[in-house]
Amino acid sequence: MGNPAHILVAEGKSSGRRVSLLNEVGYNAESVRADAGLSDLAGKVKPNLLLLEAGADSFAVSRAITESPDARQVPVLMLDVDGSPEALVECFESGAGDALERDSDDAELLARLKPLVRLSIMEAELMRRAATAKQFGVDIDTSLAVDMSAEGYRLLVVGVEDDEFEAMCPLLPGTGITFVTEPDPYRAKTMIEDEKGESFDGAMLFVDAGEDRDKSLYFCQALRNDRRHFDLPLFVVSEPGAFKNPAEAYAEGVSVIAPSPPDCNFVGAHLRMLLRGRELRRSLGKRIATALGPKTADKLGDVYSAEFAKAHFARLLDDMAKRGTSSTAILFFIPTIGEVAALYGDEAAALLRRQIAAWLSGLVRVEDLVARVGTDEFVALLPETPRLDADIVRKRVIGVVHQSEFRLTDNVPVGIEVYVQSGLSASGSGDTLASLVARASEVLE
Repeated sequence: MGNPAHILVAEGKSSGRRVSLLNEVGYNAESVRADAGLSDLAGKVKPNLLLLEAGADSFAVSRAITESPDARQVPVLMLDVDGSPEALVECFESGAGDALERDSDDAELLARLKPLVRLSIMEAELMRRAATAKQFGVDIDTSLAVDMSAEGYRLLVVGVEDDEFEAMCPLLPGTGITFVTEPDPYRAKTMIEDEKGESFDGAMLFVDAGEDRDKSLYFCQALRNDRRHFDLPLFVVSEPGAFKNPAEAYAEGVSVIAPSPPDCNFVGAHLRMLLRGRELRRSLGKRIATALGPKTADKLGDVYSAEFAKAHFARLLDDMAKRGTSSTAILFFIPTIGEVAALYGDEAAALLRRQIAAWLSGLVRVEDLVARVGTDEFVALLPETPRLDADIVRKRVIGVVHQSEFRLTDNVPVGIEVYVQSGLSASGSGDTLASLVARASEVLE
């Protein structure tokens, strides 16, 4: 089953085929009239995504959605854009979250819509989290003020020298984005991982079809596995033959792929849309994070209490029933903590437990809720996330933790390598947090 998100497809030349495609892969898609009332409909229905075929009327609809208090959180994906500089600027200025050109295939559409669907899921989770937090005496500001200009962002450019980049993309400095170039993907990986180094809002990677291809893919994987930067937008400029098809690039975590040599207008417009989406996610994430505090947290501090998770899951289940969607839970059991207690004592085990709690909370997406449900058991609730996508999150978290060493007290002379067992469970009608956790515990691996 695919992501059960609700997608509205405005009527157009290819709308029928696209509705069929989306429903075939598991989305809840339907065709709607492309008229002046579309923004009002979006505000009333609040779908996870609206697909519009590019044109003067669709740009007006996109602007109306951006300006509507009820619909402004509905992401817009503009389709069949002619690729002209004017059309791309229109897409950005109308508030569209992304734009696909006329020659884009179905695989690219399915890959590119996922980040936009996620935006709407985050917005819904903010409202739910605020409502649950209010039960515990915590008020959350759900308003959002986002700079839509994309000015002042820093981008790490990987795979080219300064002069090469300036020659290929002479118009990009005019976008207001600052670019830092690093020709070697390995050194770029170090720059991303250096917590005391420069901070970046996204990455742009140039990939050739030769020996550097593997190094470039290594950078992609390192970026997606980094516990602080896995959410960074990744724009790729690819030589012919570097990837078998766009789907292969998107499978590596690429946000947008463009052919080499790049078109400056294409790159500039898409970079600004990507960075604007990043800013929206950051703003939503900051608001969601304010729900975690003394009244809602477990005694470890960095994760929610079981009581909060229980109340929130009940609210999530009610919301999913209304929206016709489902969610997934990941259970994490850390046997290493018990082993540390036996070898080094309770103080060392308690410190490791606190570190693991902080890491798990930081490694999942900001809309996912992590709570402690047992002495050394933690659950992550992933709203409106199917098992396949949840498994990607699970494997990334496990991979990062298993590759890391944890330093404890002076009585523990070595770094501790932590082993994590995990299991997935999808929500169902009549579930409770206890039943969801119980099913996940039956499939720990």
